[in-house]
Amino acid sequence: MRPKIEINNLNKRYKLDTLYIKKIIKKISAVLKKPHDMELEVIFLNDVQMRALNKRYKKRDRSTDVLAFNIDLKEFGSRRHLGEIFISSDEAFKNAKAFGTRFDKELVLYLIHALLHLSGYRDEKRGDKLRMHKREKGILNYLWETEDLSKVLMPR
Repeated sequence: MRPKIEINNLNKRYKLDTLYIKKIIKKISAVLKKPHDMELEVIFLNDVQMRALNKRYKKRDRSTDVLAFNIDLKEFGSRRHLGEIFISSDEAFKNAKAFGTRFDKELVLYLIHALLHLSGYRDEKRGDKLRMHKREKGILNYLWETEDLSKVLMPR
């Protein structure tokens, strides 16, 4: 059975290649040893939409780069359903400028970060954050060497 990955781009400011993003997610998932028949939903938002989600679920009245929500396995009865990922494309664009990196690379970093959270990684404590950052960097470098991440964005 193939993975069921649903991607919705609700931020029309940026054209994303959802088929290529699915390929990247599958590669990240393979590195993390996720089930081949996993289910996942990824939604790209603008800052206004992300702020509303962050305020509602995290009680923080500001936008953020990425939110990942595990699905209650008791409710759905399946380990295959990893959860939902929400990414602010606006934050990725701003952070790419601020950190001197590329927009496409920043988006992929958020995918990695969210999938690590859905795999049980935490980043509240310093040690956990360092461990997670090291894993993110390793996966991002692997993707950077094996993929053309610029394909995440569709030409305008």
